[in-house]
Amino acid sequence: MQTTLTKLRFLVSLVLLLSSTACHKERPEPEAVPLPAELKSYTLFQPGTHWIYQDSATRQLDSVWVVSAEQTVHRLGNGSKNKTYPTLKYEDFRLRTRSGRGGPDRLYSIDRTCTLPNREDQASQLPCWSVRRSQDLPNSTADEEGTDVFPYLIDRDKASFLNIYNAVLYYYWNSQVQRIGGVPYDELLQVKLTADASENGWPVHYYWVSGKGIVRQRIRRNNVVQTWTLVRSTIVQ
Repeated sequence: MQTTLTKLRFLVSLVLLLSSTACHKERPEPEAVPLPAELKSYTLFQPGTHWIYQDSATRQLDSVWVVSAEQTVHRLGNGSKNKTYPTLKYEDFRLRTRSGRGGPDRLYSIDRTCTLPNREDQASQLPCWSVRRSQDLPNSTADEEGTDVFPYLIDRDKASFLNIYNAVLYYYWNSQVQRIGGVPYDELLQVKLTADASENGWPVHYYWVSGKGIVRQRIRRNNVVQTWTLVRSTIVQ
């Protein structure tokens, strides 16, 4: 009888232990939030991509090409310890380009600002995703001088702006066909920066097109405007 009672107590304790373990089982991590396909069509290109730009003033040509493109998964938030900012995994990319004009490589990387629940509606004041452009400084331990150059999501046909660090970013996404250098483009996004750290602090105006990337870049240095416009390209996505 004593043996049977001991076995019964052991079984009850085992059941309680297993139940307690099951109750405290950690929740599995969510799947990585993928980069929006629309964002990738504007900004993410593979090696083999090549652009030729021309200076509107001097007619000088510039060749720009993709050196490398790497997609990874980034973690944002502190997990179950913080209910306000839960763990979020999302796709990330790092794109490196090089110019025939010389100078440092340009790095493009994704920055996600919103956590769960996702706030990717166009009514939000801040974009959930933005692309940062920076200079590659391999011998420096300082910041790479990054600047937001592509805010996403944003409304079409609506002038908007963001205050970012020491600059103001103005952007406008055209739903109607626009002509750049005599070439018609659909869904043209214009991004104007009052101070672009990736261009040593000068004001810069970018023109982005789906499947093409930057089709025009206008830089104002010492009150002198230099405009590089796309004349031909080879795109790999």
